[in-house]
Amino acid sequence: MNQPTPTERLLLRPVTLEDGPFILELLTSKSWLDNIGNRSVYTLDDARKYISYILLPAYGTPGCGPMLCVLKSDGTIIGNTGVYSRPGLDTPDFGFAFLEEHHGKGYAREASVANLAYAVAHGHSELLAITLPTNQPSLSLLEKLGFARDPGLIRLPGDPKDLVLFRWSYGREAVPQGTLSGSKE
Repeated sequence: MNQPTPTERLLLRPVTLEDGPFILELLTSKSWLDNIGNRSVYTLDDARKYISYILLPAYGTPGCGPMLCVLKSDGTIIGNTGVYSRPGLDTPDFGFAFLEEHHGKGYAREASVANLAYAVAHGHSELLAITLPTNQPSLSLLEKLGFARDPGLIRLPGDPKDLVLFRWSYGREAVPQGTLSGSKE
């Protein structure tokens, strides 16, 4: 499986079962629980099952699946970006999540630009994104990436929370095509 082009500070790679400790840390972080929700991942075994049954199958569609964001400087995994098929959405969904200690440093934007280019290279010319209306950092980043906010709110099947829906089309994005290093906005 190929992967996104490295950025100035990050390598992006697919998740493996060996990444269970990181997935456990991410899915139990306050930011994940507050903004994405509880995925019933409480142990390392739960994390490996989540990888096996939720994350790995996403790679079956070209350009889809989570790409872990790894610092070039020391190999630390700090977050992920990815394209997913999500029940209730008719177009693939773009998402990102980073450990709190790496928020506000431009990593999410840098990785997202690379992952969007990767998705386009695999034929994805339109993507959606969803977030809680209270998640200001995600709302802001999606707008910087060129996602356009739909009016109103949506609710996905089985999700009790209202969500903001964004749409992105290749060629309309705010991030210059071919820019893979991002910036520290």
